[in-house]
Amino acid sequence: MDTSKKSLEIAFAVAEGGLAPQAKGGESIRVGPGSEIAEGSCKIVEHGTVSIGVYRVEGRFLAIRNYCPHQGAPLCLGKLHTTHAPSAVGEFQPALPGRVLRCPWHGWEFDLVTGKGLYDAKGRVKTYAARVDPDGIVFVDL
Repeated sequence: MDTSKKSLEIAFAVAEGGLAPQAKGGESIRVGPGSEIAEGSCKIVEHGTVSIGVYRVEGRFLAIRNYCPHQGAPLCLGKLHTTHAPSAVGEFQPALPGRVLRCPWHGWEFDLVTGKGLYDAKGRVKTYAARVDPDGIVFVDL
């Protein structure tokens, strides 16, 4: 098996494991009412020098840093979609439905749940724990 194919298989295995980030008990930022973020859409919030995209996917809130590690694009201006897992020539295996964020500049793909880049074994974007309080307000834990 060639190295690039193995790297892609590792990337997809990490993403498919789907472990969301855990809150570390530090600072939280208020995003706003969850009702303001439609299914499949994003609200971008700024905190100091950090920009974070907060998405609603299948009824849960997911947060990812709004920065592509390739060339610094505003990642959250990209689109959410389903991608295809590595497979044999002519085979197309849909993977990670509705939770892959594609960079608007060069098309690099990232799993929204884990932040895992789907182009090699190591690439990743920072993700954050998101939660909703009893009043329906979304918070992101830094």
